[in-house]
Amino acid sequence: MRLSAELLGSAEQRTNPLGEREIVLRGLAIPAIEHLAVTRDAFDAMDVTDNRLTHLDNFPKLQRLSSLKLSGNVIESVDAANMSKNVPNLQSIDLSNNRISSLYQVAALGKACPKLEFLTLNGNSVTRRQHYRLYTIKQIPSLKTLDYTRITKTERERAERLANSAAGAALESDVQSEAKNNNGITSTAKTFVPGEGESAKESFVTSFTKEQKEEIRELVANARSPAEIDEIERSVKRGIFPSFARKRSPPPSEETETEEESSNKKSRV
Repeated sequence: MRLSAELLGSAEQRTNPLGEREIVLRGLAIPAIEHLAVTRDAFDAMDVTDNRLTHLDNFPKLQRLSSLKLSGNVIESVDAANMSKNVPNLQSIDLSNNRISSLYQVAALGKACPKLEFLTLNGNSVTRRQHYRLYTIKQIPSLKTLDYTRITKTERERAERLANSAAGAALESDVQSEAKNNNGITSTAKTFVPGEGESAKESFVTSFTKEQKEEIRELVANARSPAEIDEIERSVKRGIFPSFARKRSPPPSEETETEEESSNKKSRV
């Protein structure tokens, strides 16, 4: 059912338990957002639960709107430019049980809603991505509660450390590649810049080829200690590939065992 002016005019209007003026558009198989201008910005909240929305876009100017209930749709993407311009005062969004799979769309939510304090993404595949919670906290600094769990000071500190680490740089690189592949976004060409960057993240993005980035990710994943990870990050920050980690030989026992096994195999031939 299309979200027509007639449907909006006949929809239930109420004061919800939070004291907000709300329009209820639940379970109407609505496929797209349209004609919301006819509401004349008269509502604090909109309940669009259990419909068939695929994209969050096409909002008119709704300065009053602060809460969106969108659980049970099939939303995959967010139009950050449209939302930041036309619904800039959103503080609460329930996107549980939708189809958001990309961390890039999480970042888009941060750009779309600079005042967002309460966000729910339970039931979206993106919540199973590595570092999902810390990445979301970093990308949406205004958040107070994520997935019904209050964000702590410790989590904010961990999110900041992740963002400034080689692992965080690798994650951000993956997110940007994902954005380019999924949305046709043209990225700015990166060129090698010798010397130390402001952070490991900046140097990782600008100073290494795609193949080197993959190797760095593997080196971090296979590091034997936190000290080795720190050493890798220092090299990355200076724009130097951490070849020392790649060249390190395996433990002696493993190497010896391999040589002995090889010798035994040859003696049997």
